[in-house]
Amino acid sequence: MPRTMPDTSNISFLDRVRAILSDLPASERRLAQFTLDFSGDLSSYNASELASLAQVSNATVTRLIRRLEYANYEAARKQIRTERTDDSFTSVHQPLSPGEAALHSHLQESYSKLGNTYRHLSHSVLQEASQAISRARQVWLVGLRANYFLAGHFYWHLSKLMPGVRLIPGAGQTVSDYLADLQHQDVVIVFDLHPRPSQMPELIGRLETRCADIVLITDQDYKERPKSRWSLPCQPGPEALPDNSVAVASLSHLLLSEILKVRGADRRDESEQELATADALF
Repeated sequence: MPRTMPDTSNISFLDRVRAILSDLPASERRLAQFTLDFSGDLSSYNASELASLAQVSNATVTRLIRRLEYANYEAARKQIRTERTDDSFTSVHQPLSPGEAALHSHLQESYSKLGNTYRHLSHSVLQEASQAISRARQVWLVGLRANYFLAGHFYWHLSKLMPGVRLIPGAGQTVSDYLADLQHQDVVIVFDLHPRPSQMPELIGRLETRCADIVLITDQDYKERPKSRWSLPCQPGPEALPDNSVAVASLSHLLLSEILKVRGADRRDESEQELATADALF
């Protein structure tokens, strides 16, 4: 039988989940793993929305929340919001040691990249892209060189949210090998950040001949970047190694969060339509 929590008054939401994850029944474990994978967005959803997104019942949400020793789901949401606020950045007012100064400098650089990225984002473009991705027949993730790993990270998360997601090119292949499989109902997400191969503009042009719906995640200062239906620029890291990918990582998370919202809304609409059909039939 799954064990319950000990005294939880000083335990964070995520630590509560991790403490009992391995002992949970299958449906509760699926929900618990979902909360760990998308912890930053949980406070945005009510219990029914969370159940729909995790593909479990409302009763499963209730059982897990009780097992985590919250009075109700709203109490859990309140703690999640509080923990996110407590983790926010605060200015440093006291003298720093050389080691602390180095850490603070790196943090400031990351905050600067995040700020510059979000100031230049178009929310309407973000929404349009997330809606197109959510409703596509198939979504293709493309990245070359270091961008392949950024695309792979996005693929790993997106494939948990929806079917029909592919990461290309595979080992020993090129993107051109997949052109015949692209259809106009698809969406292609291209990670095109420095350092990039010189043939990327030509490659994106060839992709557009098969599928016009391209989401381009690229550098803000890339003046020769190809035009695409949806462009999501971010503040790049310095050309010196190692790359600071904090901006593109955050932008990826933001896009995934928007897709998650669209998928949840679509599922609610589908459920309402199914109920209406059932009422009409029976």
